[in-house]
Amino acid sequence: MRATFTQEQLEIAKTVRSLVEGEGVTARTALDDGWRAPACDGPLLRDFGLLGVPERAGGIGSDLIDLLVAVEVLGEHLVPSRFPAHAAAVQLLSAAPLPEDVLSGERVLTPAMDALVRFAAQADGLAVHRPDGVGIAVAEAVVARQSLDPSVPLSDVTLAAPEALTPAGTGPWRAVLVVAAELCGVAQGAIDLAAEQARTREQFGRVIGSYQGVAFQLAEAATARKAAWDLTLYAGWAVDNDRPDAQLQVHAAKAAAGRAAVFAAERCIQVHGGMGITMEADPHLFLRRALVLDAVLGSGAAHRRRVGALRVQARSASS
Repeated sequence: MRATFTQEQLEIAKTVRSLVEGEGVTARTALDDGWRAPACDGPLLRDFGLLGVPERAGGIGSDLIDLLVAVEVLGEHLVPSRFPAHAAAVQLLSAAPLPEDVLSGERVLTPAMDALVRFAAQADGLAVHRPDGVGIAVAEAVVARQSLDPSVPLSDVTLAAPEALTPAGTGPWRAVLVVAAELCGVAQGAIDLAAEQARTREQFGRVIGSYQGVAFQLAEAATARKAAWDLTLYAGWAVDNDRPDAQLQVHAAKAAAGRAAVFAAERCIQVHGGMGITMEADPHLFLRRALVLDAVLGSGAAHRRRVGALRVQARSASS
């Protein structure tokens, strides 16, 4: 595995960042006015839909890490885009050829693997995972639920029978890593917001970042985020290269990313002090997104239990 990003991956991150910076539809506007598609939604779905899609599914051989890099930027900026959910759905179905309108972003999908489904009312179809395979289905009924993060709408869904089922392969693991990458971005965004507060807020004649009680919290959050992001990238490489430890690493990455995002958002609130717990301040927006995504495609606790079970199996097999 490469120890650094390729030039192409750096360009992907730069391009996505240029698309979302200055975006008028944000997590804040969704909190106040409900979800609506941001301006960047169209370009993301149209121009980045082939990132990370294997050739067997109709892709162009792009690595899974290419997609994770793009999604991480979206999480960092709390963009209320359907693209990460659509990308996770595409990855879920990636063991077999995908319809052209899905790959081009004309038909937007979302994964239906949880009790509550993201963007169900805003998608054209749902990617489902059954014991006998994966496939595309439509919703017979969608009942909106109150989401802790209104920029990520949640719904109960009654599904029609899938169009057809194909073997899942590594699709479920790939979908989980898309969520893990977005969580790593959320963690980075919360750290950046907290660091800006620590650099500019003064108390007792000094910026608060000079106090160990503040600096250590940010250092701990940054360390957890870095470990989670490295683990997510390694897991993506392991899946792409059929490594024997791929499944374990995927579960570990999702658990670590969720924990890092929630921890960073909580530290961001702490660094902002009394202002941090107000609706007017932005730290709670990161905590909302972190808590919702931590529960998506398996909770952190569920993934940690799965890591433990896989380690026990490996130890038993080797003894």
